[in-house]
Amino acid sequence: MHKRIVSFALALAVAAAPAAAQTLTNSNRINIPDTGQALSSIDVSGLQGTISSLSLTLNGVNHSYSDDLVFGLVAEDLQLGLIFWSGAGGNNAVSNATVTFNDAAAGFLPYPLFDMGPVTTGSYLPSNWYAYGINGVGDVLSFADFAGYDPNGRWTLLAADTAAGDIGSVDRGWSLSFTTTGTGGAGPVPEPAAWAMLIGGFALAGAALRRQRRPSVTVSFAA
Repeated sequence: MHKRIVSFALALAVAAAPAAAQTLTNSNRINIPDTGQALSSIDVSGLQGTISSLSLTLNGVNHSYSDDLVFGLVAEDLQLGLIFWSGAGGNNAVSNATVTFNDAAAGFLPYPLFDMGPVTTGSYLPSNWYAYGINGVGDVLSFADFAGYDPNGRWTLLAADTAAGDIGSVDRGWSLSFTTTGTGGAGPVPEPAAWAMLIGGFALAGAALRRQRRPSVTVSFAA
């Protein structure tokens, strides 16, 4: 009887243990054109359960004027989007920075009103200083807002340069790390055309644009 109790307790402990993070990567270089935008996608399939935590890493970010940069993430199947980088680093360059974003980080990307420093390698909270949104999807404010959803499907990184005079890149691509709980079947991966129909490319809607240089991209402002 005693052995049965011990075995049952061990089985419960194994069942309750959180799943290990599963990381998926698109290592292709992302070139961010002057006053332009770029898209890069990761197709997720075969993951079980629902999202309990999520983090995103940009590997090797370079740009000659950091304030121009805007990065966002769209879960296409869920039609949810998160802008996690805007208005950071001021007029500093960012050089070969490997930058991770999650809700457990200690602080935000540097914003000139509080911190005149450049963006450097490290872990940060989502830092949407210019309050951008993404047209055509529901905006969320943190990675925690993806919790409880199926991780399977297409996840698209949005990268934009919002003012003339500079270019950038993410030299070694990007990755998503999921921790999931529970069980469930794999969700469908959308057809590529679904993304184009959803927002017609990359469009930003923002409540404010605190730039000294006039942006030359088309930006619509929320009421």
